[in-house]
Amino acid sequence: TWNNIHLFQSFDYSISNPADIAKHYDFVWGAAVSHVAAIRSGNPKIYISYYIPFHRDNGTFSDNSAYHDLTYWKANHPDWILYKCDRVTPAYEFGDPNMPLDFANPALVSWQIQSYAQPASERGYDAIAADNVDLQNIYHACGVYIHGKWVQRYSGQLDDPQWRADIVIWLARMQQALHHLRHPLALIPNLALGGLPPGDRLVQQVMSHIDGVLDEDGFTDGARGYLTGSSWVQRIQFMESVQAQYKPYYVVNQFQVPSISRDQVQWALASYLMGKEHTAAVFISTYQGYGADTRYNEYNAQIGSPQDNMYQSQNVYWRDYSNGLSIVNPDPGETYEVTLRAGRKYIDLYGNPAGQTITLPPHSGIVLLTGS
Repeated sequence: TWNNIHLFQSFDYSISNPADIAKHYDFVWGAAVSHVAAIRSGNPKIYISYYIPFHRDNGTFSDNSAYHDLTYWKANHPDWILYKCDRVTPAYEFGDPNMPLDFANPALVSWQIQSYAQPASERGYDAIAADNVDLQNIYHACGVYIHGKWVQRYSGQLDDPQWRADIVIWLARMQQALHHLRHPLALIPNLALGGLPPGDRLVQQVMSHIDGVLDEDGFTDGARGYLTGSSWVQRIQFMESVQAQYKPYYVVNQFQVPSISRDQVQWALASYLMGKEHTAAVFISTYQGYGADTRYNEYNAQIGSPQDNMYQSQNVYWRDYSNGLSIVNPDPGETYEVTLRAGRKYIDLYGNPAGQTITLPPHSGIVLLTGS
């Protein structure tokens, strides 16, 4: 994946011709069971993952809608239900009715392996896509009932060392179990660092127990806006550090708009190209615009391979490619005008000649190709 722009597909539930489109992608996050053989036939080298929420019930292997309600879990595994601090309300996430389960309980991993990973392994998948591995306790989970007695495990606050420690333990148990299957599977979580810097000791622990990263927040802060300033720089650094461990980095960029503009595509692509090494791929969509084969013309840019690492000059960030250049201004408020190297001719992704100076508004990027 050293040359040009590499893509991955986030879910495939709206794709009717998986064999035909598979050649365009390196990876599918959450491929349908019914699509695996077709995807593989269309691209034998593609990496295919089976989706599970990391600690919520997800129905059966072949029917994710067949989840169980509170009555079922109280009757079958009452000690697995993860509650809020009121000791009554399950710590549901995202308005999702699927039951949140106690991921600190080793029995849960055994159940997840038996229910999802083992059949995924037998049906030709390469990895488990574990969703919503967030190092913050954003839905204020608190505790469980063990033999009918309340056991508080978490504070219910966003930042909870026990929550983070338990995530590391779950990842370690899950990865070990996946790697020991007859047909081993990788573990690729949708990982949110919860504000921790990439160099944090706990982040390094997390990285030692996973095989790749899906970054759903990306350079658009999960469709909340734009990642800017030092947060943008840290995200590039994290992207580089993951790939330095020979692990893939899949970056999602969602925009809260009906249709995505050229400027938005360029922000996502220019940012991706800053941190792209040998194992990075990009996905761009409207908010939660997953499941469809949405390929923008800009993806076809023949920019070649990186010639250096990202560097700062003229108040913005640059990276040279064999056939072009990526420039990003991650500042949240300042516009900068930059001067391109004398004697080099560039065109933009739409075939227009680039002038000697480029104006970069706040949180903007541009990808330029070497002109003929």
